[in-house]
Amino acid sequence: MNTSDSPASGREARLAAFWRAADDQRPDDMRAQLDALLAELPAGDARALFERASLHDFLGEEEQAIPVYRAALETGLTGRRRVQAVIQLASTLRNVGDASGAIALLRTVADDEHLGAAARAFLALALFDDDKPAAALRTALETLAPALPAYSRAVSAYAAELGTRPRVRAIVVGVVTFEGHLLAEEYPASERHSGFLRLPGGGIEFGETAREALEREFLEELGAAIDDADALGVTENIFSGHGRRGHEIVHAFRVRSVALEALPIGERLPVLDSDTTVGWYSLDAIRDGGLPLFPPGIVDEGL
Repeated sequence: MNTSDSPASGREARLAAFWRAADDQRPDDMRAQLDALLAELPAGDARALFERASLHDFLGEEEQAIPVYRAALETGLTGRRRVQAVIQLASTLRNVGDASGAIALLRTVADDEHLGAAARAFLALALFDDDKPAAALRTALETLAPALPAYSRAVSAYAAELGTRPRVRAIVVGVVTFEGHLLAEEYPASERHSGFLRLPGGGIEFGETAREALEREFLEELGAAIDDADALGVTENIFSGHGRRGHEIVHAFRVRSVALEALPIGERLPVLDSDTTVGWYSLDAIRDGGLPLFPPGIVDEGL
């Protein structure tokens, strides 16, 4: 049998024609046409889920698209379509305000993979939305440099040197304790700095209260809801690290999170928009001079 005459190849051709003629002014017609094209596939087929999620996206139905994209990936979508699904889901997450979730997804696409450059372009957009303009520009330039007819090496070198411009940041952090331990994000030692711990949290966005930022950051970075939070106070942190100086105004909260307290001592939880993890650290060991904890001065003898 000639594979070009197979039902699957015929369906691919019809799907390609469907998307070429796509018209978001005819949503009901498009849904009916796609249903007909996918009628022979099981309801839970990964490819069918991907196409349905794509249609939701095309029609501006981002909230409906997100769980269907996730289902397609979890069901076993492979090859080029899998990379497309990752990129499209990440773009949709960014559009609904979850830049951290988009970053975590896009970092799973290898640079040399099909559509790797496209994934890095969307990563640059997500980094910019996540208040990381230097990382966004660096990612964009590093992606562009190999395609330049001249000055590729110079652009790559300048991109590598990019750093965040000096500024004062307003951030929020949460102090989560459990059975004499503190939840903290660990940054391993590298050529640029010694190892240290940092309280989970992040930047406060324009128009957002510190408490709102705390809840958003814990959800975006750790996938965990906050059950209760009490303000501990505001402190100032001026520091040097990664070859630059930083200046933060820190709003600190004592946090109760049932989801995080369920993390067993000794296990790690990945930070969704980074390559770091959080885990439990003995408060006694921190006070006795273990790994430095930032921002400093928040965890004291009262905890």
